Amino acid sequence: MTSVCCVNYTDDCEFMLTCEKYRGRGTTIVPSVCVPSEADGAVAVADSCGVFVAASGNDGNTGTKAAPVKTLAEALRRAGDNGSDVYACAEPFAEAVEVPAGVALFGGLDCANGWTWIGEQAKTIVAPEAEAIPLMLARGEGTTRVEDIEARAPDASTKGGSSIAVLADGASAELTRCALVAGNAADGADGDDAPSEAPERAPGGSNGVDACSDLDDVEGPDATLNGGAQVVNECGGELSVGGNGGNGNVGNGTDGASGQTGVEGQAGAGEPPSMSHSWSCGAIPNDPTKGGGSAGANGTPGPSGVGASGLGALSATGYTGVPGGDGTPGTPGQGGGGGGGAKGGPVCTGGVPGAGASGGSGGAGGCGGLAGQGGRPGGASIAFASVDASVTLIDCTLTAGRGGNGGKGGNLQPGGLGGNGGTGGVGVGISKAACDGGKGGQGGPGGPGGGGLGGPSLPIAFRGTPVVQQGQTTLTPGAPGSGGPGGNNNITENAGQDGMAADTQELP
Repeated sequence: MTSVCCVNYTDDCEFMLTCEKYRGRGTTIVPSVCVPSEADGAVAVADSCGVFVAASGNDGNTGTKAAPVKTLAEALRRAGDNGSDVYACAEPFAEAVEVPAGVALFGGLDCANGWTWIGEQAKTIVAPEAEAIPLMLARGEGTTRVEDIEARAPDASTKGGSSIAVLADGASAELTRCALVAGNAADGADGDDAPSEAPERAPGGSNGVDACSDLDDVEGPDATLNGGAQVVNECGGELSVGGNGGNGNVGNGTDGASGQTGVEGQAGAGEPPSMSHSWSCGAIPNDPTKGGGSAGANGTPGPSGVGASGLGALSATGYTGVPGGDGTPGTPGQGGGGGGGAKGGPVCTGGVPGAGASGGSGGAGGCGGLAGQGGRPGGASIAFASVDASVTLIDCTLTAGRGGNGGKGGNLQPGGLGGNGGTGGVGVGISKAACDGGKGGQGGPGGPGGGGLGGPSLPIAFRGTPVVQQGQTTLTPGAPGSGGPGGNNNITENAGQDGMAADTQELP
């Protein structure tokens, strides 16, 4: 009797269709006949393998080889809905598309000859005409597979725009025999200039009054002539004040008032009661015998904006560079001190005691200049951007273009001139003239803006897990963008940093 032996096929991958040459998605095992490059000889993939797309097709068609759809977007939408794959002719498609998670996009098919694979000779080209990322790989369940696709990103056209051929956003993906070509990135916009003209000159001080003026209240033992009134310059909510002039009295002149804002403009001293003739209007601070108001100090220049530095960052929307810092406005100039008043005495008509001349007030300080704004960053040229994704590249070529130059920092505005001090009143007889107020200080200039960061040129940029390279994958970076100069011809050496060029670079 012949014995019969039972055979266990669970370890037979050919019988179970679990060998590596077969591909699994979920619970469905798809044989390699649905992978064009693995099909035997010139055997074409079957209609049952997925959705077929040709530029000569129609998006209202059934999506078979005999009736393909027209756009990759429609084919990928259907494949994502029904869990199938997409098969594309080796011809150009002028669109930007997103590949759903777990879907395979197979290019390089000769649609005029039975939809056979010619991916080693010609690829399916995905090249949008307008600025866009040709191929986006979406996050989700399953491994996305892309084969024999040439993704060509156009040159960026908007200021600071990037050119990125493929971006994987959290996807698990494998790309085989793909050519990824990024175009040139765009230069960053220049920072806004502050006005080139200085702010309007500050108000000048008010004049004092002459001794023995023919007013009702200037004669008699208590006669007084008020000094020039203070003047105010409003600078965006910050005030610069010229100090009052000193009063002219019968027996003495009073001190002027200090200017205000920042370092005080020294007040001029009034003429003391003593008949000493040592009192004069020389504006010497801290000398009580001198009655002229001193000039106010100039305002402080605003600090320059910092030139941009760093790497920039990757996100699901692409690359973001680093702008130059904005400058800071200058501070207003100090108001001038008021001039001292003179004493009078019995010098007026008929020897009647009368008030001496009063001092002029100090001029207000000029407003500070406005600041230049920071230059914007140049865009990046990136062939493949991986954002928290898990990606393997097999026998692919990645070429990056030129990074964009950083924008120039904006120019500063000079500070406004301070107002002249008011003139002291004229004396009569032996009565001296009162003193002039001090000139207001000039406002400080604003700070120039910093230059923007130059854009990088990177075949691979990643955030998170590094991209795995296998086979004959080649990487070719282009030239990086230059950092933008700081404002006002980089007078404070605050240019932005140049971009980088590298085969692969991790970005935050």
